[in-house]
Amino acid sequence: MTGVEQTAGTATRILEVFKDLPLWLLTGLAASAGLLLCFPPFAASLPPTIRPFVVIAGVIFGVLAVVRAIALLLERMPTWRAARDERRRFHLTPEPQQSFWSSAKQPDDSIVTQVVARFVVKNRTAEPLALAHARLVKPRIRGEIVHEDVSVRALGHNIYGDAAHSGHFIPPKMVLPATASVMIRGVPWRKPGKHVRVKMGIADDEGREQFLAFDMRVLSAAPEEPANPSLEVVSSISNPVEREVATVLQAELARYEKCGRRVGGLGSIHLAIDGREIAGVGTDSWNPNSPNNQSILANPDACDLRSDNLDALTAFYEGLSANEKEQFASALLARMDGKAYLPMTYFIVCVLWKIGRLKDALEKAKANLPQGEITVFGLSNALMLLNGLLRYRHPDFTNEMLDDIERFLVGLKEHPFQIPEKLAAIRTARLMASREKRVPTRNQG
Repeated sequence: MTGVEQTAGTATRILEVFKDLPLWLLTGLAASAGLLLCFPPFAASLPPTIRPFVVIAGVIFGVLAVVRAIALLLERMPTWRAARDERRRFHLTPEPQQSFWSSAKQPDDSIVTQVVARFVVKNRTAEPLALAHARLVKPRIRGEIVHEDVSVRALGHNIYGDAAHSGHFIPPKMVLPATASVMIRGVPWRKPGKHVRVKMGIADDEGREQFLAFDMRVLSAAPEEPANPSLEVVSSISNPVEREVATVLQAELARYEKCGRRVGGLGSIHLAIDGREIAGVGTDSWNPNSPNNQSILANPDACDLRSDNLDALTAFYEGLSANEKEQFASALLARMDGKAYLPMTYFIVCVLWKIGRLKDALEKAKANLPQGEITVFGLSNALMLLNGLLRYRHPDFTNEMLDDIERFLVGLKEHPFQIPEKLAAIRTARLMASREKRVPTRNQG
């Protein structure tokens, strides 16, 4: 029993010595054993009694070399990861719910595949970061790259733009949302189902690239639709009032194409508090008891509604005669037909509201505009406008207007944003204000 223990102890010490040998030496010993066994001149000179020991030695040294290599790799992996992490200038976090994959057939019968990824970017450096390029890595599509861009939200307001033309940079150590879009004339070899695994590369202006890999929803191909209704030719309009109305509406339509629902805007219409622009007139987390909303209810004059196109039409309206003012309103209402001017219905509603014809605008919108339409969001944009105006410019609405808006929402198949909550908050605030005015008079009596 003592001899067995001595043999085991000796073998253990030998293995410990072998374990601590350098990787290059273990690899060399294993390769030497293999050379002795496989190379004919050496193999022929080996005595048969020595060959089993050479085989055993080769196996032992080979196993030790592999184990030693794995151990070194595991030791150095944290260092490699830390070094790689230090080299990363920015970090990307995808937003799968806001991203999509779609394909559309073009007039020349080609297929254009569009991949739109929404994500959040964190600048890890102490310098401004400019995102410059986007590319689709997987699934791979062979074909012409029709369009690719990366847009970052501006700091302080909800307007997206690129670094090259809009100057939208990500400040040091800041986090901002961004959108990457890639359009390729071609289709993947495998048709995606309801979801597709996408890998996109986002590069900065110095060529450093990070990757986004996530599951993206696939939009079903839309049924073929007739061509968009053509815009009226302004020069062919004989009525001078109607001509001016059409001119400004077309200017607003062009503005909406640049700053529309896709980036959370409503064309030329913006809001500003104390001279500082805020995010459009879109959705908001309305809480009537929050300090911010309470301050707005208490001091709405601090918020301005800004739109050069709106100012142009209202100034033109003020200089018209009574008959011409009726022509002005009729020209606007006639263009709420759900056709060429559908994308900027919000603007027509805003103009009619400014001239005291909100009720007519709401009735015409509910009767003539398509509900549940998600191509240009015509009626939904009008609701978005009212949602913002009720929050920031509620004194401009009479009690009758509030009733008209409430009746407008009844039976409407559109998301009302948080208009009902705002109506209730405004009515409550007015009730409290009227009560406070009556209290001193009662005390004096």
